[in-house]
Amino acid sequence: MAATLGCPVIYYCRNNGYAISTPSIEQYRGDGIASRGIGYGIDTIRVDGNDIWAIYAATKAAREIAVEQNKPVLIEAMTYRVSHHSTSDDSSAYRSKKEVEDWSKRDNPISRMRAWLENKGWWARGEDAEVSKTAKAEVLAAFAAAEKLKKPAIRHLFEDVYDEIPQSLMKEKAEIEELVKKYPDYYQVNEFARQ
Repeated sequence: MAATLGCPVIYYCRNNGYAISTPSIEQYRGDGIASRGIGYGIDTIRVDGNDIWAIYAATKAAREIAVEQNKPVLIEAMTYRVSHHSTSDDSSAYRSKKEVEDWSKRDNPISRMRAWLENKGWWARGEDAEVSKTAKAEVLAAFAAAEKLKKPAIRHLFEDVYDEIPQSLMKEKAEIEELVKKYPDYYQVNEFARQ
């Protein structure tokens, strides 16, 4: 539909070799999804997903096409997922620890970036520990501060998609407001901002 209507949208697919727990070679034929974009009439860019500068260049090119030609673009970034799919996933059930370790050592985007920075003289090996320690402290402080904030007002659930809220959503909003008024303790209304 995006190609038919000429929508200026960028679809970004991180092809990490797995469809949750199924290896992509068992999920579909071919070596990726780039051909599917082309099949739908969508300009497609396949890029090395472990190379930050390649990702930057591909995204910049995709944006140029989307904005200047009013066309959709698909970016397929080829990479490998070294972590689990989600917190409920144990990837050791469908792939070996050795496979993950090999990929981590062989082609790691963080190691690549570090090597690039070192070659430019902008980073030294010993700096990792101190920067990690400082960053961790900053993240934990920000997290602690954020936890003290109230959650956004419930009305925001309905205000981030449509310019004018459709009648069906207005009805849902009214129903939720009634439930919250009726059961304030259950919905823990004091944890939410008023406006």
